[in-house]
Amino acid sequence: MDLAGLEKVIASICDEYVRRWKTEGRRYINVQSFEQIYAEGNLTPIESESTLVAKLKLLNKENPAIPSAIPLLPVPILRRLAIYLTRTLEIQVNLDHYEYWAWSAEVFRSLEDSLPLLKMLKRGEAVELLHLLFHICLAKLGYTPLSREAETLNKVIEVVVSRHIKHMVQNKFVIGIPIAATVLEVLLKSFIKAYGPESARERLEELEKRGRATLGKTLHVFVEMVLPQAPQDLQTSVQELNRVIEKIWRVYGENWRDILLNWRNNFMHGAKTWAPRAFAVYTNYICLLLWHMIPQENYELKRRELMKVIERRGHLYGAEDFWSFYPP
Repeated sequence: MDLAGLEKVIASICDEYVRRWKTEGRRYINVQSFEQIYAEGNLTPIESESTLVAKLKLLNKENPAIPSAIPLLPVPILRRLAIYLTRTLEIQVNLDHYEYWAWSAEVFRSLEDSLPLLKMLKRGEAVELLHLLFHICLAKLGYTPLSREAETLNKVIEVVVSRHIKHMVQNKFVIGIPIAATVLEVLLKSFIKAYGPESARERLEELEKRGRATLGKTLHVFVEMVLPQAPQDLQTSVQELNRVIEKIWRVYGENWRDILLNWRNNFMHGAKTWAPRAFAVYTNYICLLLWHMIPQENYELKRRELMKVIERRGHLYGAEDFWSFYPP
């Protein structure tokens, strides 16, 4: 299957997921407005039948040319997956996001010493914020109660996990907003410095000297002075993601830039204390930018090496170790 065909499959799965929640989702949970609530981890027949995690496995059995899991998708698809998963954020943070964020985090960490943009984040110690953001995104407590073992483990969690930790995980959408907005801002500044024309770098330097390099002004420099000179596939992906943001969250601003800024500014200045899935949208934006920086040529070899490392970890530590992101 060619890339265009595979991307069409991915897009249709994500669209079907949203469509099913809008037509039959009320059977499982009843909310007045998905846009105004935070929803995560509602495991229903829709999730078991219409997520990428579920559908790719089935489609792979029918057609081996379709990868069976998100980590097996080629780089051009992983670059654009943030767009399609942001569509599903209209409903909730689901298993597809866990897979995508966990695999992205694992890949990004493995490239910290070779990818220019990540090297810049590491030198400035901002890469630790990136790690923290992914840990927040992936944080969850409890097991899906599909077996007696899961029910038993949930009882253990209820007893041994601190009530403070429970509150932090249950409210991670609040904790994630300032971290995600900060990481996006730092990443954009690094992108401008690494890939922007001299005029953009000078403009950012001037703003930083004056203490005016806010997220809003940094976004302006990126969009107006850097993005037009970026590769066309990156320009197209950013524009499509922006349109998705505007379509779903227009209640928070007139355009995508206003929405991103209002989420951050309202929260940081105490006007509003939360926005439902803002941290997840920021994180997808970050993933989109970083995946576009990963060279396609060497990725497959890197992916196989990384999967072997993950497999060895499983043998040594069990399902995961303290430092791992993948599996989620």
